[in-house]
Amino acid sequence: MRDIGWRLFRIISARMRRPVKVLLVSGAILAVALLSTACGTERISVPKSSSNYAGAVLFNQRCGGCHTLSAAATHGSASNIKTRLVTNGPNFNTRCERPAIRVLYAIENGGFSGATMPQNIVVGKQAQEVAIFVSTYAGAKTQTNFGATPCKDQSIGSVPIASTTATTAPATTTPATTTPATTTPAAKPKKRAAPKKKAAPKKPAAPVAAAKGPKIGTATIAGLGPVLVNAQGKTLYIFEPDNDKKVTCVGGCAAIWPPASLPTGQKAAASGAVKQALLGSDPDPSGGQVITYAGWPLYAYVADSSPGMATGEAVNLNGGLWYVISPSGKVIKAKS
Repeated sequence: MRDIGWRLFRIISARMRRPVKVLLVSGAILAVALLSTACGTERISVPKSSSNYAGAVLFNQRCGGCHTLSAAATHGSASNIKTRLVTNGPNFNTRCERPAIRVLYAIENGGFSGATMPQNIVVGKQAQEVAIFVSTYAGAKTQTNFGATPCKDQSIGSVPIASTTATTAPATTTPATTTPATTTPAAKPKKRAAPKKKAAPKKPAAPVAAAKGPKIGTATIAGLGPVLVNAQGKTLYIFEPDNDKKVTCVGGCAAIWPPASLPTGQKAAASGAVKQALLGSDPDPSGGQVITYAGWPLYAYVADSSPGMATGEAVNLNGGLWYVISPSGKVIKAKS
């Protein structure tokens, strides 16, 4: 700031009349003083005692050059579309970003377009902290359209820990489920000793195997009607890019939309209004099998924290649209 004042002083001609000279010099000094007091006055507004403070600091350090968010004291978004740079990102003061899992996806995948933002600019626990911070404070100045839910009233949801549960689940369930499968045939030779009893054990074998498989049932959700749910009552979705043919949601996508995994040697069991004939399975590129219904691979959604929720309905995320499916096999794309 002193250098600026010195340059301004030297610009003023030495031949200038003293009164004018004094006036200009005084004005220049005043301007420099104002600039010096203005430099660095804005601070992160999140209290240090808040659980979101760490996320605010990380956002300020890693994202401030491209995004605007007053709570983190960043101004990286262009105010004029004519002067914006390719690195200027969305203004989160006016852009609502909920649930937090959506922000985490953008962090892990370089935004939603993947054109400019680097992937994993923060990772692990730090990525989770930034995602929750942004979801909590973004949209403070958003103008809500008529009939839409205000940003502050939308659920932030929870952020899962990476994708470890998605990869370990099949590994732990496979040995547990294959052990009964191998012991069941071992008991049959004892009954075959009597010729008349050969047919008796074979008839109940199919129902017993089906009962041990994952159950797919139904639940009625307001505005959507009866939809498929898993054994925990969580709503199941189909991914439009799958085109009712094969599993395409893998990797980071599967961390947000966990596939309905089918343990080796088991069959999905229909419950309630679900039709057993429409249940099947498709290979998962990540390993194992995924339960299908009417040809569509089925997925849950991590943002549905409890049964009866369907926050993933008609959401455009991970490269396509997600919809619930009815017991008749019809994809439900609009609320009834």
